[in-house]
Amino acid sequence: MDVFTCSDSVVSSFFFRDPVDPELLGIPQYFDIIPRKDARDLRTIKQKLDADKYESIAAWEADIDLMIRNAVHFNGEDSEVGVTAVALQARVQELLANIASKKRKEAPPNTAPAKKPKLG
Repeated sequence: MDVFTCSDSVVSSFFFRDPVDPELLGIPQYFDIIPRKDARDLRTIKQKLDADKYESIAAWEADIDLMIRNAVHFNGEDSEVGVTAVALQARVQELLANIASKKRKEAPPNTAPAKKPKLG
């Protein structure tokens, strides 16, 4: 099982691995509530990532956020899927913050002079 470990809990990716199949899941109204063009899942996001379709980390993060919002909107924040989605979002934000702090620590110091030297 794919999991994201989050401080004191474990977040399962099970709900988000594949595109929603409304027929298989018995939720024929899904695409009436979540427009097909806005549907997101981890497989689709990974395919876009592998195909270099994201212009930036922010674009990738926007798709992750859309997937989370869709899950909460359709299922409700208090549902098992909604609770898992919110926990997943917290874990993704935690991971991104860790990456950002490591980048800051690894960045070379700014060696450019503070002011241009005066000539003459």
